[in-house]
Amino acid sequence: MEKKKFLVPRDMSVGQFIHILSGRLHLAPGKALFVFVKNTLPQTSSLIESVYDSFKDDDGFLYMCYSSEKTFGCKHHSPSHAAS
Repeated sequence: MEKKKFLVPRDMSVGQFIHILSGRLHLAPGKALFVFVKNTLPQTSSLIESVYDSFKDDDGFLYMCYSSEKTFGCKHHSPSHAAS
């Protein structure tokens, strides 16, 4: 995926964001995508605003990692950024 930083509306749900990421990654239909924030799997119904408020970094960004497997942990060198 070319884009690694996203400006996400506060009222977007995690599930909607995952749907957008899935499209950008050209995932096959039915292929799962998981998003992690500080090794936590947020609920897809959670709003980005509440995830941001709970997990934002000291620099003001929300760092997210994605995977097609439900495996906790991610490399910090290529996170997706979701700023709210």
